[in-house]
Amino acid sequence: MKKIIYHISGFDCPNCAAKVERYLNKDERIQEATIDFANDRLYINYLDNPYTLDELKAKIKEVESDPLRIEEENKGSRQKVKIITKKFVFNLSRIILASILTIIGFLLEHFLGSSDIVWNAYNWVANSLFIISAILMLYDIVWKLIQNIIHLRNPIDMNLLLTISSVGVFVLAFLTHFNVLESSSIMIEMHEGAMVVILYQIGELIEAIATGKSKAAISKAVDLRADTANLVCDDKIVQVKPEELKVGDKIIVRIGEIIPADGEIIDGQGTLDMSSLTGEPMPVDALIGNNAMSGSILRSGSITIRVNKVFADSTISKILELVQSSGERKSKAEKFIDKFAKIYTPSVFAIGILFAVIYGFVTKQWSDALFTGLAILVVSCPCAIVISVPLAFFAGIGLASKRGVVIKGANYLDSLSKIGTLFIDKTGTLTYGNFVVKQVVPNGVSEEELMNSLLAAESRSNHPIAKAITLHQNVSELALRQEDYEEIAGLGTKTNDNGHIILAGNVELLQKYNVNVQEIDAAGTVIYVAKDGEFIGYIVLQDVIRDKAKQLIKKLDELGIKTILLSGDKLATVKYVSEQVGIKEYHAKLLPQDKTKYVEEAITNKKDKKLVAFAGDGINDTPSIIRADIGFAMGGIGSDVAVENADVVIMQDHPLKIYDAIRISKKTRFIAWFNIIFSLVVKATVIGLLIAGVLGQHAMMIAMLADTGLTVLMTLNSLLLIYRKIK
Repeated sequence: MKKIIYHISGFDCPNCAAKVERYLNKDERIQEATIDFANDRLYINYLDNPYTLDELKAKIKEVESDPLRIEEENKGSRQKVKIITKKFVFNLSRIILASILTIIGFLLEHFLGSSDIVWNAYNWVANSLFIISAILMLYDIVWKLIQNIIHLRNPIDMNLLLTISSVGVFVLAFLTHFNVLESSSIMIEMHEGAMVVILYQIGELIEAIATGKSKAAISKAVDLRADTANLVCDDKIVQVKPEELKVGDKIIVRIGEIIPADGEIIDGQGTLDMSSLTGEPMPVDALIGNNAMSGSILRSGSITIRVNKVFADSTISKILELVQSSGERKSKAEKFIDKFAKIYTPSVFAIGILFAVIYGFVTKQWSDALFTGLAILVVSCPCAIVISVPLAFFAGIGLASKRGVVIKGANYLDSLSKIGTLFIDKTGTLTYGNFVVKQVVPNGVSEEELMNSLLAAESRSNHPIAKAITLHQNVSELALRQEDYEEIAGLGTKTNDNGHIILAGNVELLQKYNVNVQEIDAAGTVIYVAKDGEFIGYIVLQDVIRDKAKQLIKKLDELGIKTILLSGDKLATVKYVSEQVGIKEYHAKLLPQDKTKYVEEAITNKKDKKLVAFAGDGINDTPSIIRADIGFAMGGIGSDVAVENADVVIMQDHPLKIYDAIRISKKTRFIAWFNIIFSLVVKATVIGLLIAGVLGQHAMMIAMLADTGLTVLMTLNSLLLIYRKIK
């Protein structure tokens, strides 16, 4: 199986994209095809032999007559959203021309034309202008309809509806004027036939602008890739594209510039704004030896970086790729819309036809019946829903990215709001993973002697616990005088310090050397110390709890989410951390497979549709992250394991981001379903008013507003999500 990603653009509407997607999924060589209309991407998983680009274009042309631009997408490439295209300018020009002709015709008809049944020359000129205007606006729509019929495609789409509506108004206006059909309470005029299609094309143009600007705004919010890089070449600075940088190149970054590629700072200093990656506004010191992540902005100073990753593999490129690829995994709302659009237009089409026929036979007012039926057809396009719902999820993913949370699919964004249980790891998730000495308990010696002996035993060790004990202590001279220094795996250290044999480690180490000692039950890691065979005391180290950990648990409780702590640490430590942050259920001394077992049992035994999530550091917790309905990986910057396996990547070790992700999910779902329900209510109301006959002369104009106007409004509502605040 091979997966290929294509850039595809040029669809007139999302319905066209959905039609192509359904057609490709019927192909025997394709396992799955997904079109992300918001990102202009086509994802195809081929079963065996992939289509060449020309073969794929020919395949798509069998079902879609729009001139599409299709090309394979290169890793790290940029696809800029173009709003003002040749097609846009051409359509705008013909709208202006058709509008001018319609206005001239309207003025001629109303000021110089005859009101009698016999038209004068001005009436004929005016009506000719109306027909020419309609032809200018309708010819491409009619051509697509003809193509659908020739290729035996389902003709019931917006092309058929617009053609019937516009031509129908002209025919009705002509027949009622010459009394072929009896005149009714609604005066149907020829210019309305032109106005129907002019307003539709204006709406399409506004939709294109609104959708294009929405895509551009969302892409800009998450795409903080530098346009150029200052490459040091033979003692000169040359501006090159970031894509041209190679591993080992030296680049200079000045104040206000975006770091174009990942690398190590080898000269200079300053402060970095990493909010594009982490969502945190607090500046970070940029010092020699530190790693600099692409996408960060240098707020002060000047630094020289040695590149250690090519542009396509840089941090910001990976993040953007995850965000843009999220459209491959559709939410339930989007899947509902895909199915809904297939039946909505034919259903409303049938309603319009049935109403016209039944109302006409019952009342004998055929002009009213047919005109209202035509107006119902205009309302039947589902674009307001089909465009705005995927855009809402894309905006939600963009908002999460701005907050330092990468959500790898609209389906995961949708699912976050349904979490009922969150299993959470301790070390590195709720705690910093950095030990500090919390308690010093000497036994028969002074505290100073105990600490001096302990420092001697830990002076040569690189173990994290040893580093925590010797932190802020100068032990270089102490380390030099140690003899017979030995690190015993899983137990601790042994050394000869000026003739004194010192042991430091767990209780098993001292018992191994026959030291009389009792195990201490303390909330933390206990290091026992013996000197010349005698137990002289112990220290307790504790992992520091993260500042926002308690706030996270409180906010999850408010959302009705049960939090369970799973840890490999001993019971006393796990209990202490749980009590500090407010977690009621906890389990200790667990191996990675034990944690996964708890997750599996929760999934198997759940009695409702709530989902089970797991949050960990993305390394030893990988099995549980994969097994959970939703897997969170903390500290995802530069962690390939986390990026590969998690559904949601928290780009900084900040537990409260889990709550942010869930809140963004709830806001996104609310906007998506609001757009769906509001659009359906508006359309149903307008159809009801049309059937009731209360809209009179303005029926067709209101019907057009209920279609194109509503689409623009719902699109803007989706776009505004990216500017929302999370509380």
